[in-house]
Amino acid sequence: PEQGMGLAPTSSKKHNRHPSDPVVVADDKPPAMSETTSKQGASSTQRKTMAIVFLNVSLYALAFQLQRPIEPFLVRRLGADDAEYGRLQSFFSMVQTVGSPCVGALLDAIGARYMFVVVFASSAASYGLLARATSLTWLYASKVPTVFQAGFLVAQALVAGATPGSAVERAAALGRLTTAYTVGATLGPAAGGFFGARGDYYLGAKLAVAGSIVSAGLALLLPTDPNQPRGGRAVDATTTTTTTNGADNNRKQHGPRLAAFARSARIARRVWPWLLAKTLTGVSNSALGTTIPLVLRDRGFDEGRLGLSMSLTAAVVAVVGAFAVGPIVQTVGAARVPGLSLRVKAGAVAAIAAVCAAGSGAVALGAVVIAHAAVAHVLATSLTTATTGLVLPTEQGSLLGIEHGLFAVARIFGPTLGTSLKASYGIAVLAALCAALDALVALLFSLAVTASAASPKRATGSSTASSTTKTTASSGPPPLDEKKDL
Repeated sequence: PEQGMGLAPTSSKKHNRHPSDPVVVADDKPPAMSETTSKQGASSTQRKTMAIVFLNVSLYALAFQLQRPIEPFLVRRLGADDAEYGRLQSFFSMVQTVGSPCVGALLDAIGARYMFVVVFASSAASYGLLARATSLTWLYASKVPTVFQAGFLVAQALVAGATPGSAVERAAALGRLTTAYTVGATLGPAAGGFFGARGDYYLGAKLAVAGSIVSAGLALLLPTDPNQPRGGRAVDATTTTTTTNGADNNRKQHGPRLAAFARSARIARRVWPWLLAKTLTGVSNSALGTTIPLVLRDRGFDEGRLGLSMSLTAAVVAVVGAFAVGPIVQTVGAARVPGLSLRVKAGAVAAIAAVCAAGSGAVALGAVVIAHAAVAHVLATSLTTATTGLVLPTEQGSLLGIEHGLFAVARIFGPTLGTSLKASYGIAVLAALCAALDALVALLFSLAVTASAASPKRATGSSTASSTTKTTASSGPPPLDEKKDL
């Protein structure tokens, strides 16, 4: 039978083969065909995954953005002023600060499929409460379920993990993801403003409930996360190690909480310059993002016009994300884009300050605001591209949880600070201060990246770790050691 199958040489002599001898396969075409079939199946699965993720992100953005042009008017209808609107946005960000790291940790533990279900269920609960918000108490209560409303975080982790190759490919994929978000963000404000201009401030929230339920059902169609084995816990190459320095004993002794904290500390230490830039620019972004709609409202924009202006901004960002981010990264270089974007962003905010100081009309103000939004999008994408490229695929959720949590911290202070400075000194002074902050961030980022690159620890950390550990990963950061990391 072996000769007939081509598994052994044909010979008139008796061929005595010991059972332990290897069987030599002369023709290697079947494995090649099997490998091709496997790659085609993986490609098909990835296309299905990306289609569901992009569709869900669009629905997620549509549901969320339906409320944006309404809230400044709803707060006033409920008897509150602009300062209360700023406090409401700060409260929302405080809830997100608590929730984002939790979502990131849960994402690594249960996978994107089930985390998406949790996210959309929380979103439906939030919009359900908003649809009943006939008082400020109910309005604040509607923000509580948003503790798990981090759908874009989950999508970013999934897309970044699916494109572990070059930074250009990852930047392009993340840019397309943001484009999917901005498709919903383009339709949402216009629709919400249309409903609000006709006196119905709650129809958008009711539609958002239905959209969130549909998204939860679509999430269940996602294939099982390949990095998520049965049993609930993600396989992390940095933790499946045999060590000689007692790290395993430390992990067992101190438990999962300490291990998770040490893991987050290690990740943050590796990417801190990029996290610093995203956090500090988040202060200026949230301050301007909260006050610009109030300025436009005071200049005569009703709900419909405010919604259309938000939709136009989102449409421009969508075009930039779809067609500009990848070429920019490829032309300028992935390492240089964040620093360059920070400097251009500071200039765009300075332009907003100049337009406001000159007393220009709403069209001129809208133009510079749109330009700032486009630059801010390139900056945010380039920062996420850099950070996700510095961690393992099984660390993406924890990283993005930290990133979104820190950004939410910035948004706690930004809205209240923005509305307070606007009321006291005007929008021009507020924008000038934001431009100065962005310029300072650009300088600090340049110094931090230079110092981080020159650090001897970064250059020798992996080789030192490899002398004391045997890891299942062929490359990546050194393995977890709680005592050292803490």
